[in-house]
Amino acid sequence: MSSKRKEKSTKDKDKPKKPYHIKRSDLDLEFYEQQQDQKSFSLLFTRSVRALINSRQFYAYLLLQAVAAWYGLGQVFLCVGILWMMYANTGLKRKDGEKSSWSVFNKGFEAIEGSTDMEAVEREIRSRGLI
Repeated sequence: MSSKRKEKSTKDKDKPKKPYHIKRSDLDLEFYEQQQDQKSFSLLFTRSVRALINSRQFYAYLLLQAVAAWYGLGQVFLCVGILWMMYANTGLKRKDGEKSSWSVFNKGFEAIEGSTDMEAVEREIRSRGLI
């Protein structure tokens, strides 16, 4: 019987434990609920409306859009405005050393780690002997 016990104990040691075992007492559920409440649509909508009301850029855009519409260039200025909004919201306010996920906006067009570029794909294909 002692040999069976030894076998059981060695089997238990070899058995992998769940790395994601979390006790309920370790969870901070109040903080999680608070975060989920902050993501509600009504809260996000009111925050975005407040940001627009307090934005000088938005008022400048509305004024310029009205002037462009007066001269018959409203649609062209709308397209320019959309491109400007996309550029302005790409995260120009980054910390030192932080890279944008769009390599076009990084110095030297440097890509972030983990992104796939054509050179990496070509190296992988060549290493497998497919070419």
